[in-house]
Amino acid sequence: MSKSIYLSFLVLVVASGILMASQSLQPKPKPATTAPKPKPKTAASKPKPNQKATVTKPKPIAAPVVVHNDSVLVWYSPTEGYAKAKKEHKILVVDVYTDWCYWCKVMDKETYTNMDIILKMNQYFVAVKFNPENAAIHKINDQELSSDAFLSMLNNGGRNSGYPTTFFWKELADNSKASAYPGYREPTGFNDILNTWITK
Repeated sequence: MSKSIYLSFLVLVVASGILMASQSLQPKPKPATTAPKPKPKTAASKPKPNQKATVTKPKPIAAPVVVHNDSVLVWYSPTEGYAKAKKEHKILVVDVYTDWCYWCKVMDKETYTNMDIILKMNQYFVAVKFNPENAAIHKINDQELSSDAFLSMLNNGGRNSGYPTTFFWKELADNSKASAYPGYREPTGFNDILNTWITK
């Protein structure tokens, strides 16, 4: 083989090697990929048409408690109470008090709010509130009495025994038959007094 042919062959081999090497170094094109298919929407993921925000409803307000007459002690003036007790043949209970009397207020708060006492007094008695310091005329047993005269009559002409004093008057035709229970009476003791008059 002549020297020129050998050199030509060598150049060809080297050139082809360089060409192959350069092709191997070039980045291979990525195969074409298809776009991912969108996931089908389920019922849970679909937006609901005209969906409204959840609103918490306010709790209903309880109706006010109706107070029946049986749960409230009904008080009368001396004139009204006397006429009612006489007509219905009931015992008249007169609570003699004053606005400044501490124990009168305690008796109002503790004794006259007791349910047993309220029920018994409304059924068997007629309850009267009487403040002798208030000037008034009271029609009692066909008489017109001032507050001082009515208090004196309740005490059967004697001195007032203080405040509070509770009078029980059963025989209404007799002005001297009112019985006095002076001083504060707690619920149990007052309930016993009521029971005594109910069974008389």
